[in-house]
This record gives sequence, C-alpha cells and structure tokens, in this order.
Amino acid sequence: MWSFVTEIAYYGAISLLVSVSLYYPVKQLAKKFNLMDLPDARKIHKKPTPRIGGVMIFVSFLLVYLIARKHSIVMPTTGFSKIWILVALCGSFLLGLADDVKNIRAYKKLFFQMLIGFIVAYAGLRIQSITVLSYKLDLGIFSYLITALWVTALLNAVNLIDGMDGLASGILIIVMGFTFVIGIIESNYFASLVSGILLGSLLGFYIFNFPPAKIFMGDGGSYFLGCMYAIVSLLGMKKTSMAIMMAVPLVLLFLPIADITYITFRRMKRKESIFKADKNHIHHRLLSLGLSVKQIIFLTYLVCISFGLIGILIALSGGKYGLIFFFLIMCLVMAGFGVIRILEKR
Repeated sequence: MWSFVTEIAYYGAISLLVSVSLYYPVKQLAKKFNLMDLPDARKIHKKPTPRIGGVMIFVSFLLVYLIARKHSIVMPTTGFSKIWILVALCGSFLLGLADDVKNIRAYKKLFFQMLIGFIVAYAGLRIQSITVLSYKLDLGIFSYLITALWVTALLNAVNLIDGMDGLASGILIIVMGFTFVIGIIESNYFASLVSGILLGSLLGFYIFNFPPAKIFMGDGGSYFLGCMYAIVSLLGMKKTSMAIMMAVPLVLLFLPIADITYITFRRMKRKESIFKADKNHIHHRLLSLGLSVKQIIFLTYLVCISFGLIGILIALSGGKYGLIFFFLIMCLVMAGFGVIRILEKR
C-alpha cells in the first residue's frame, strides 16, 4: 500500500509544480484577451481579476495524468474507456471556457452538460443499480439517464459554490483529500491516483486563489472539477458498494448541494428563473451577517472536514450505516440554515 501512496504523492507534487508554473502565463493570457472578471453590485471582489484560472488546473492535471498513464503501476487496464472519459473531461472544460469567453444560454449549457454525462455513461462508468436497505433496483437502459443527471448535478454544484475567493477551490481540496484517503481504504488505488493528481493541481491554483484572490477558476475550472468529481465517485462503484459510491460524494458536497437546493426552491416559489444570479447563497448571507470572507471560508472548510470524517466512517463501516449518517448530516445542515434565517430576521 505504501508504495502506491508514495507514487501518488510523487505525481501530486509534479502536478502542483506545473499548476504553479502556469499562473503567470495564464494571467498574461487573460489580460491580453480581456478575460477579466469585472466588479459589480452582485460580486464581492473590488478589482478586475483573471477568470480563466481553470486552465492551470486542467492543463496540469491532464499533463501529469498522461505521464502517469504511461508509467504508473496503478493504472487500470479494463472496466471503462479511458479515451471517452478524457473526451468528457475535455468537453466539460471547453464548455466552461466557452462560457467564460462568451456567455452561453442556460438551456444550451444544460444540453451540453447532459451530453457530457451520457459520454461518461457510454465510457462504462454508470450507475447501474440502486440499493435501498436490502432491495436492489436494476436501472437497465435508464442507467445512462441517471448517470447523466448525476454528472450534470455535480457540474452545477461546483459551479454554483464558486462565488467567493478560495471557497470552491478550498472545498474541492478537502473533498479530493478525503476521496484520496477513502480510495486507499477501499483499495481503489486508481481513484486515489486521480484524486492525488487533481489535489496537486488544486493546491497550485489555491496559492493564487486564497483571499484576496489574484485569479479565479471561472466556469472552465468549475465544470472540469465537477466532472472530475462525478467520475471519481463513479470509479468507486468499480470497487465498492452502491451505498458508499453515492453516500460519500453526497456527504462531502452536502453543504453546497443543500445551498443549491434551497436557492432553487426559493426561486421556484417566487416564480423566478432557477438560473438567475443573485446574492442569496449561504456565503452571501453569512457575509451580510457581518462575517468576513476569511471567516466564512474557514467556517465552510470546518463543516466540510467534519462531513469528510463522516464519509470515512461510512467507508470504514462498508456503507452499513450510510443512510443513518446521511440523515444526521441532513438534520444538522437544516438546523444550520434555520439558525441563519433566525439571525437574519433579527
């Protein structure tokens, strides 16, 4: 096991160095082509900031992954099409980058997100059955649709939490760190390798994204990260039970998912577009209550670390108590939203 961990750490370190080395070229590229995020009434930052930092994450990950694919001893040989998975990852990044350069209509983005999800399913990474307690439901041909919805949901989950310096990147660093550990626990070394390489890419980017941010990941970065996390969770299905495969990603991203769910229902209740940009996300609400940006992100990190530890407990228990843990987390998050609402009314 330790030889695998050492090798993964080696590739993660290379990925970090490549990511850091890309900062200045990407920054100059953003300035040259005017790919800057400008301040406005809805945004928190006060000066123009490059918004294509996702290039740092994507390029460093892809480059190191291709090197590892040739030389690593933990590369899988069967089970899914690695070429189609790369197509999906590149597609998610390019879709986001296109949205960074020229805003794409919401329904068009949704179409391409679903298409990316179907490509992942076609590659062989599918949610083929759902087990609740002792009852197993085989999805058959519907596994393609369910998988596409799963990928689309995580693409948007990561995208919608990218609203504050260091928030999305910090959460994903925590998520990938725990995913790496859970992969080791489950002897899923390939999932750990992918997580380790991506963790290095994220750490290199985070150095420049920590508040006050010098660069933003943009939609290119957030869509790529969402697709990556969806794929890593589906890789878990190759080694472990459905309960762990679904529960751990949901636990690790439960806070942003809960936030998105709350916002969506609130907009539907008010008959507003669910794609409308506003300042009702949890980090905006905490900011309005008087917390600083750094206080909010560290509080969010603490919550995500707590959820990550619960995710490890789910993995160690073989998914046996996954539903109980998930229910407890849901109750805690709902209580947290309730406390914020009470404070806002005061």
